[in-house]
Amino acid sequence: MTDLLDRAAAEEPRGDPGPDPTADPAPPSSAAPEPGAPADPVPAAHRALLAAVLLGAGGIHLAMAPSHLDGSVWEGAGFLAAGWAQATLALLVVAAGRGGARRWRVRWRWLLPAVAGVNLALVVAWAVSRTTGLPVGAHAGEAEPVGLVDGVCAGLEVAAAGVAATLVVARRRVTGPLPRRGALVAAGLAVVLATAALASPDARDHAAGHDDGGTGHAAGHDDATAAMAGDHGHAAGSDAAADEASGFAELVNGHHHDTGVEPLTVEESVTLARQLASTVDLMEKYPTLGDAEAAGYRRNGPFTPGLGTHYAPPNAPLNTDGDMDPEDLANAFLIYDGLEPDAPIAGFMFLAAEVEPEGFAGPNDHWHYHDNVCVIIHPDGTLDSPLASDTSGTTKERCDEIGGQWIPFTGYMVHVWNVPGYESPDGMFTEVNRAITCPDGTYHRIPLTDIVGKDNLCVNP
Repeated sequence: MTDLLDRAAAEEPRGDPGPDPTADPAPPSSAAPEPGAPADPVPAAHRALLAAVLLGAGGIHLAMAPSHLDGSVWEGAGFLAAGWAQATLALLVVAAGRGGARRWRVRWRWLLPAVAGVNLALVVAWAVSRTTGLPVGAHAGEAEPVGLVDGVCAGLEVAAAGVAATLVVARRRVTGPLPRRGALVAAGLAVVLATAALASPDARDHAAGHDDGGTGHAAGHDDATAAMAGDHGHAAGSDAAADEASGFAELVNGHHHDTGVEPLTVEESVTLARQLASTVDLMEKYPTLGDAEAAGYRRNGPFTPGLGTHYAPPNAPLNTDGDMDPEDLANAFLIYDGLEPDAPIAGFMFLAAEVEPEGFAGPNDHWHYHDNVCVIIHPDGTLDSPLASDTSGTTKERCDEIGGQWIPFTGYMVHVWNVPGYESPDGMFTEVNRAITCPDGTYHRIPLTDIVGKDNLCVNP
């Protein structure tokens, strides 16, 4: 009997004996997820997208801060604060991905709303600056034009706020290969857009686009209408106080790059002399305004101190390739010091297509351009520009109301001041020329609102 009982016990299956009721309970595992918590509320691809748009917008703000500090401490400080806030949020987004689901409550719960709130506030501030103008700063109350750089930056901020808000609402894992792939593609696109905006000409000219109606900062005007009032970098050796008193300090002409005069090599000097030989022929053919009109040249805009009166050549071909070949050099715009038939020739202007040309030999030819231009072409070929260009106040709707032709972008252009007696003391290729003044010897112009129908913008014509 005993043998049978022993045999039955040996044949009984041996399973898990179960927990020892006398043992101490095991501590809870730190790896166990919280009840109802998502495994990974913000996947890596979406963290990369959020960080990319934040870094793109922050990088643009930081890159544009120095140019805005030059014009306004408030604006420059605002750009620095916005840039560092977005860069810090981007770093926190990357860091918050560490720790898994248990970090959701202590990090993501406040970080995602912070990203959405900060960027939404910056978008609102940008919209105000482009409509009614910011309430503080050197350009308080002035509506600024929308440009490529600020438009891309605002778009990145909208994306950051939207992605963060979506993740707050979802509160769950975003699964599937397509959303993950799409997030990574969008992150790469954000980096490309921010880089392209910072490398564009608009980034170099961005801070110049402040208009105050003719008495303060401005990006400048079309050559046909004259320059608006604005900050202008004084040439080395010029008397800043005298420039302010005479009105020369207010002359600016178009969106342009840094100016300056650098020495030329022997080869550059020889090439430049050959290129400018065509202007000597033009001086001899059309020494006065009357000579130009008799040959078919037509006035483009009023007389303006520092710019003179521009005359366009008849049937001139557009320089579409940017090369300064003989045909382009022979079809320069002529600039005269006055409006009377005996007004002497003072300089030249060359017009190119949408791509900034190589231009003249050497580094000193500083090409510029204009946007938001409204022109009226009269039956005799004379051109007037009744509205100030390069300003947010000049719109296609206003241009249509007065029967004008809207030109959103003029193409690149450069002035050449090499006529004997009219050489610019600040450099041959400067936008404006001190040698061209109003009859009273100053550069004071009439207010911007009074230029319609005027052929002379001097206060004392």
